[in-house]
Amino acid sequence: MAALIVEQLLILDATELAAMLAKRTITSVSLVERLLEQISLHDKPRNLRAVLSKFAPRDTLIKAASQLDDERAQGRLRGPLHGIPILIKDAINTHPSLGMPTTLIKKGLIILAKTNLNEFCNWKGFNSVNGFSVVGGQTNSAYINGGLKDGEAVMGRSPPGSSTGSAVGVSAGYSPIALGTETDESSVKVDGVWTLSHRFDAIGGMAKSVTDLAIITELLHTDQVRSKLPTGGYLSSLSKSFEGLKVGFLDPAIWHLPESLCPQIPSVVQELNEAYEQAIEKVEASGARVEYPVPLPSCDKLTMPDGDMTAMEVVILREYSRNIGQCLGILQDCNVRTAAELIAWNEEHAEIEMPFDNANQQRLIQACKERPTAERYEEARRHMKKVVIEDGFEPLLSGKGLDPIAVPQDSNIASMATASGYPIATMPLGVLKDYGRPFGLAIMARAGREDILFTFMSAFEATFPKRVIPTSLLQPI
Repeated sequence: MAALIVEQLLILDATELAAMLAKRTITSVSLVERLLEQISLHDKPRNLRAVLSKFAPRDTLIKAASQLDDERAQGRLRGPLHGIPILIKDAINTHPSLGMPTTLIKKGLIILAKTNLNEFCNWKGFNSVNGFSVVGGQTNSAYINGGLKDGEAVMGRSPPGSSTGSAVGVSAGYSPIALGTETDESSVKVDGVWTLSHRFDAIGGMAKSVTDLAIITELLHTDQVRSKLPTGGYLSSLSKSFEGLKVGFLDPAIWHLPESLCPQIPSVVQELNEAYEQAIEKVEASGARVEYPVPLPSCDKLTMPDGDMTAMEVVILREYSRNIGQCLGILQDCNVRTAAELIAWNEEHAEIEMPFDNANQQRLIQACKERPTAERYEEARRHMKKVVIEDGFEPLLSGKGLDPIAVPQDSNIASMATASGYPIATMPLGVLKDYGRPFGLAIMARAGREDILFTFMSAFEATFPKRVIPTSLLQPI
């Protein structure tokens, strides 16, 4: 049985690996062993630091994989991804012994490792660095040689966060799929996650193919949600055709990252805009009805009328300190149980917990000391609804009949997804010529219409070039 080579690990998706398992070309045991080797060879030696640590001892993982191989030999499959390893963001609480039953394990997946992240899902301090945690260090992109440099902007050469390790882990061939969490809206609401706001936070999948993403998203849904899906689930939406879609594209002159987050290098801006314009033309030429540009209020409109803070910040600050206590309360072997105790612990161990000159925990302190009133909270919710839904998406979705909405991923569109509660997804467009950073296209649909996103993504995948792999991992260290 031949071992998978590095290029295969970078390219093959979970569905393709499942087919190899079905043909006995590989086993789950050999796959787990090969992926652990990939992590060992590349994660720390290349300073990627996507994985915090082995989630379970090697022998535990091999035992789980062997059991799944035995079940396969007996003709008993738990699901379409039976025997496939997956990475999970460390914001998701799962017992290290793997003894706690989870949806994924019941469906036959193998939780291979936990991944690095922005500490406290990017709500520890102001101006925090994407992909850094005290436990895991600095995660770096597999695409960018040399990684993040000191003093660079929040975006740019850095791998965005907060689910940094999950994204880097999939791209680096540590696993074909991973789970991340996002305050900037996702589709699956679950318990057991470090939560900023129950109104915003969710789990989402990261994958190398639309088919994989459709499968993992459906697996994560509750039975109640699955019962409302189209016959055949999300896979039935993978038409691979733009026919019947009316897509609204936002203006990149308005929807781009601010200079404070990502340097607006003229050559890079031109490259991004040209790729976006070409994507619009290709989508229209491939059968979609296109309207471009379509108007949408900018994220600046989310600022509260008194100019104090954004509506999202008000909502998070109202909920966050309480959520911290709830999350800490379910952890085992944890000496702190409240937000106040957490802040005190960080101050007492500042040389470890806040190691940089600009490191701070002001967001945690703010959550404890500046909790908005219930009236302020409701005012913020009303403001979000008016700006994002009533004056924003609904005139496009209902008034113009557009669905989905597309926009450069290099923008603050995720904040609009959060405020609206609408699902958002991204597809790869290319990598920058300057320093190799990947960029993509974000798409949004109305609440509960993930099927439209999957239809668009399947057509995109069938029409556009394949995702560029990080070729540096093919070279010797």
